[in-house]
Amino acid sequence: MKKKICAGCHKENCDGCRLWGEGKINNGKEKAQVLPPTVTTEVRSGFGIAFDIGTTTVAASLWDLRSGTWMGTESCVNPQRIYGGDIISRVTYAMEHEDGLDKMSYMIKETMEELAVRLEENAAVYLSEETNSVCPEAITKVVAVGNTVMCQILAGISLEGLSKAPFMEGYGGVIRKNGSEMGFKRLKNAEIVILPPVGGYVGADALSVYTYVATTDKRKNILIVDVGTNGEMILIGEKEVYACSAAAGPALEGAAISRGMVAAPGAVCRVRVAGNFPVEDIYCDVIGGGDAKGICGSGLLDTLALLRKLEVVDADGYLRSAKEASASGGKERICRRVEEGEERQFLLTGEENPVYLTASDIRQLQLSKGAIRAGIEVLLKKAGVSAGEITCLYLAGAFGNHICPASALAIGLLPEMDEEKIIGVGNGAGLGASMALCSEEVIEWAEKAAGQIRHVELAGEEDFQEKFMACLAF
Repeated sequence: MKKKICAGCHKENCDGCRLWGEGKINNGKEKAQVLPPTVTTEVRSGFGIAFDIGTTTVAASLWDLRSGTWMGTESCVNPQRIYGGDIISRVTYAMEHEDGLDKMSYMIKETMEELAVRLEENAAVYLSEETNSVCPEAITKVVAVGNTVMCQILAGISLEGLSKAPFMEGYGGVIRKNGSEMGFKRLKNAEIVILPPVGGYVGADALSVYTYVATTDKRKNILIVDVGTNGEMILIGEKEVYACSAAAGPALEGAAISRGMVAAPGAVCRVRVAGNFPVEDIYCDVIGGGDAKGICGSGLLDTLALLRKLEVVDADGYLRSAKEASASGGKERICRRVEEGEERQFLLTGEENPVYLTASDIRQLQLSKGAIRAGIEVLLKKAGVSAGEITCLYLAGAFGNHICPASALAIGLLPEMDEEKIIGVGNGAGLGASMALCSEEVIEWAEKAAGQIRHVELAGEEDFQEKFMACLAF
């Protein structure tokens, strides 16, 4: 006999931290995930985990497969970052080291199992009366998505086809294997399902987001933008669906930035001007309150949009000196925040716990936003759709869900359009993977869709470089 333990208070009986069997979840830390009404949950025994394996972050959601009930979510940094912050670096490492692919494959599997342990412990799925430990046999199914590189690393598939143009994915269709066959230990008895890529670097994560959006929103001219280290864009046109990926790099997620960090306690997440003339100044919101330790992606976009508006940064991304900014009409109190040294930098916070944005940081952000915007422009041209004709723009990814649409529009990360049309869908890839976890019908639908989406290889587009250069301007 196994005990049911509340994941909120860890007691056998409680007043509702988790209402077992009623599909209601509230552990005080997370907003419950709910499958779209379009998904028909297939009742099966055990529990399942949906993994979204990002270049920078790995997220996992635990589901009760008997009822399609969400049990909790955990995430962590992808440890493969020691081999490079972007997918190109990972591919290069695998090509240059004989055991590179095996090392990264082992690393991600170990990370997935660690997240599984945390999910089981926090949700307290089933505890053994004898050992009071989580029973790993309860996990019967796993669905994994990620960009093409991450999925091939997980499956142990050579990355050679992705090392040079024309970039070719190493697998097609759904991969199904037993956990032990793939080298898992804790998840050895689970069925492991890896969703297919669309093509090239447009991976199963993009397909997963598309699956969620396309099955819940039947309109046309919908643009999906997954802002991440590997930026992926999908445009649902009147007649066809187009997709592309752009190597945006990790800057927009806080990496490759001098004081960049993930969205965790201590991160500057919002930046604004407050106060009345003549004492207007920069103010920062910090996750968790307290002193700032660094700045995350949403804070970076706010900062850049604000510095452009205040004439501290020009349209070319040049960080003006205090004197230059003042001469351009900048407010004196704010202009004084520009400091000279080995490299020019802007002080965001107080001097006691200083967080700076450097000229090099701005260049990194410029390259990232230029790549994503250029990719969007290529898709719009392919579909014959103008920015004004976009009915809705879905921002996917953990970062995409937290950025301020006004800031994204102000710096040109997104095309000119009504802000009201921009909707954050959070971890859409994770939600799409969860849909597939709970429904074989969704897996079949996604596999068919992967073959119907027109993959656009940006490296092969004659005007991409021209568009990229034009999109660098703020």
